[in-house]
Amino acid sequence: MSDTSSDKAAKKKSSMMGVLVAVVVLTAIAAAGGWFLGGMISATQQANAPATGKEDKPKQGEFESRSIGTVVPLQPIVTNLGIPQTTWVRLEASLVAKPGHEIPPAMAASVGDDFVSFLRIVNLMQLQGAAGLAYLRTDLEERARLRSEGAVERVFISTLVVE
Repeated sequence: MSDTSSDKAAKKKSSMMGVLVAVVVLTAIAAAGGWFLGGMISATQQANAPATGKEDKPKQGEFESRSIGTVVPLQPIVTNLGIPQTTWVRLEASLVAKPGHEIPPAMAASVGDDFVSFLRIVNLMQLQGAAGLAYLRTDLEERARLRSEGAVERVFISTLVVE
């Protein structure tokens, strides 16, 4: 009876060894296949690349034609929210002018004052989560466009702290 139990143990050991060898072989095949496919994709991309001999650097002035307008940072805004009034908010934002437009300092100050007025009526629940931040930015952009008569393209919120 001891012979059969040792035979079973030997068979189990050899079957485990067979599984281990199979896993190692399959891993090696997968690695070789990945290396081969990577080489093929690289060769295809190099063959399809334009052979002009020039680097794909933008020409002088090309980047400027695609750039955004000037960025005007606003003074930090610290105010309390509408609901609850014991909650304070600090907002640091910048205005991005449309290309060809400028935002004078007086207009930027006016937009900042409008942001303060808006934040004083905001509910804390409106600022929660990623969606709340997106809605806040959309509302601030709309107010900035109205106040600047269309000169503002975007509003960047760099810091928003609620305490």
